[in-house]
Amino acid sequence: MLLRFLIVVVLLLPACAPRGKLVMAPEDAAETRAVFVATTRAESETELFGSARKQGLTRARFDIAVPPDRALGEISYPTGLAAPDPRKDFLVAGQKVYPEKALFRRDLQKSLAQNGGEAVVFVHGYNMNFAEGLYRVAQLGTDFHLPGVLVHYSWPSKAHVLGYAYDRDSALFARDGFEALLKELRAAGARRIIIVGHSMGAALTMETLRQLRISDETETISRISAVVLISPDIDIDLFRAQAARIDPLPQPFIIFTSKRDVALRLSARISGESDRLGSLDDVARLADLSVTVIDTAAFSTGGGHFNVGDSPALIALLQTTGQVAAVLEGEQSAHPDLAAGVVLTVRNATQIVLAPLGG
Repeated sequence: MLLRFLIVVVLLLPACAPRGKLVMAPEDAAETRAVFVATTRAESETELFGSARKQGLTRARFDIAVPPDRALGEISYPTGLAAPDPRKDFLVAGQKVYPEKALFRRDLQKSLAQNGGEAVVFVHGYNMNFAEGLYRVAQLGTDFHLPGVLVHYSWPSKAHVLGYAYDRDSALFARDGFEALLKELRAAGARRIIIVGHSMGAALTMETLRQLRISDETETISRISAVVLISPDIDIDLFRAQAARIDPLPQPFIIFTSKRDVALRLSARISGESDRLGSLDDVARLADLSVTVIDTAAFSTGGGHFNVGDSPALIALLQTTGQVAAVLEGEQSAHPDLAAGVVLTVRNATQIVLAPLGG
């Protein structure tokens, strides 16, 4: 009973924080990042894209105004009745919902051609509404100076701390939509697709890659130049089964983990398991897989569930040492600054335990 009480208390704490919402920016907004969107969220009377599920994809593009006066990793939203502050708040500078797939394809094709055919696709996790996922993509793109076209796949999360079961089913529901988006990126001219899946979005990513392999979509899979799973909320045995069916895994294949991830610790307790992939401690359990596991526990902030995007120190480390490209290109061994802690290789798998520079 005490454990259940503590779980509910910890889960409800984030509910007190303000939630993200789509708010238009004034004309003098600062830097903007364009984000192409594909979503299986249904429109409602109160929200452009809510938590209800919709068959088929809706396609859109948003220009996100990224505030200049913020710390690395920080995302702030307008609150209450106060006027939005473009210097501090993430806002929408422009938006377009495409009535036809061909129009979306045209704009996507043009943008890909201007960016060397590279696309970075972000798949959000549990308890995230549409605006929050959209702003997170823009934040990651800005803080890490990511090249290429930013793309957001938004699946219908309940956006509620008690909506875990709904979200888990929604992630499974959204597999076909994600497969359709990846095929559309290929058809629009994407030569290199980097997939970044967070938490439950990592589980959706693995299921979709498995689905592509079963469908023999080798041309689409060949365009996937890297997969990055951040705090993946996946059972380790399930991940191994998925990886075996996808075989070979796209390379490089990066898994960011943390033993201090409170959300995954609770997820494991709720599901009656010892741990999740995102809190993996023993890389030997993945020894036969070609993966790189990067332990970010030393940089944990808050609940430690998104250190890569939330920790200013970790973002600064990856920025200053030029390691974002190294991680995505699988060249960690050539950059000793990234391995500031411990490096362990067990057969095909490598684990890097990050530590602050000078730590």
